[in-house]
Amino acid sequence: MRCMGSIPPTPPDTDMDELTTDVQAPGRPRLLLRLAGAPIIPMGTLSGVGLPEGVAWANWFAFYNALSWSVVLGAPLYLFAKYLGAGDGLLGLVAALPPLLAVLHIPGNHLIPKLGYRRMVLWGWMSRTVAIAFIAIIPLAISQRGIGLTVLILLLIIFSGCRGLAGGAWMPWLSTIVPTDVRGKFFLRDQLFGQTGNVLALLLVTAIFKFIQGPAAFSIAFALATAGGVSSVLCLTAVPDATDLDLHAQAGSRIPFAKMLAAKPFRLLCIFNIVYMLVMGSLVVFTVAYLRDVAKLPPSEIIGLTAFSTLGGAASLFWCGQVVNKIGARPILTASLIVSIAVFLCWFLVAAELIPPRLPVLGFIYLISGIASINFAAANNHMQSVSVPQIGRNHHFALLLVLLNLAAGVSPLAWGLVLEAIGNNRIHLFDLDITRYAVLFVSCAGLLMLVLTMLRRLDIHRPETK
Repeated sequence: MRCMGSIPPTPPDTDMDELTTDVQAPGRPRLLLRLAGAPIIPMGTLSGVGLPEGVAWANWFAFYNALSWSVVLGAPLYLFAKYLGAGDGLLGLVAALPPLLAVLHIPGNHLIPKLGYRRMVLWGWMSRTVAIAFIAIIPLAISQRGIGLTVLILLLIIFSGCRGLAGGAWMPWLSTIVPTDVRGKFFLRDQLFGQTGNVLALLLVTAIFKFIQGPAAFSIAFALATAGGVSSVLCLTAVPDATDLDLHAQAGSRIPFAKMLAAKPFRLLCIFNIVYMLVMGSLVVFTVAYLRDVAKLPPSEIIGLTAFSTLGGAASLFWCGQVVNKIGARPILTASLIVSIAVFLCWFLVAAELIPPRLPVLGFIYLISGIASINFAAANNHMQSVSVPQIGRNHHFALLLVLLNLAAGVSPLAWGLVLEAIGNNRIHLFDLDITRYAVLFVSCAGLLMLVLTMLRRLDIHRPETK
């Protein structure tokens, strides 16, 4: 599970009166100076000093968990599905299952009072790790690709179901055990630990596919994901459970979904994130499909590009963590959306055969894509953390996560069917060759422009909790 990125402490040489004034009324020249002058690597954020006892193990959970999900929910899984013969429609289904089954956050939310946060997440992550272990067996145990694809989908249903039931307890758990005054430091560390694990896993899988060919490479990659899952479960056993019963009871207060959505700030927050996920939910899966089927890149290069994207994004988190607390989430979200629009337009030009899909070009696109998406996630998660009321917090988070995951699941499923319908048809327009992938990328760029206009309507403030 990907966790938030946020704010490091104020640098020791910062004048607090000047900082307070800038936060309240950041003029454009002052804002640009602060954006340009933010330290690249605030080393104080790397230390666990100041965090409550045992809470730092949640950061290590993010690291080892990333060794698992980066393989099972990323490019290696999509390449494996293509290896087993999945077309765009089935590939969309494979990508859609994990987010769609996040709807189980809602029934899982009712189990939290009985099991507690820690037991809930432990149960879910142990079960999903067992499912990954069985996926690792498929490449070597099943020779018929059609049967292998069927078994893969069944195991993904089990994996995603366990993840969906337990996943809704994660954010409320962290919100309970991490004090407000160190929450920014914790969530930045959490994002950095998670992205470091993500990069490491992708680099290891790139090396695996570079030197090992055929089904054995997939088996070893999923075995690595299994080892990461086991290690993440061990880290969870050291994280303290919630001890503030009153806070737990407030967070679990049941509020009807209709009442939650009737509140305009929360409704706009949901709509903004839903439209964004309808776009971004298709990016990774169909860029992998394009690079494999059209550009004919080998798996090692495709996964290596993904690692390059994550590395660039993770490095920029230091900067994002410094500035988001000074200028707010909105400027980071705006910049990230503009860059994401440019990314989709670049992919359009590549798919329309105006720009050749060479590694330097693809590497640049992946680099800026990673920077945009990770910084958007950091600022967006920080915005959510201060926008969801304490009363009914569990149910607000559950509803928001379910809506976002449904959008993330519908996106590849719907686009996969659209791509199947377009097939190999193409239109020649000036110097552009409009293929099915070109249609996908330019449509996503247009939808992100809509998201950018919606951002201006969001009320990004801490709400009243009464």
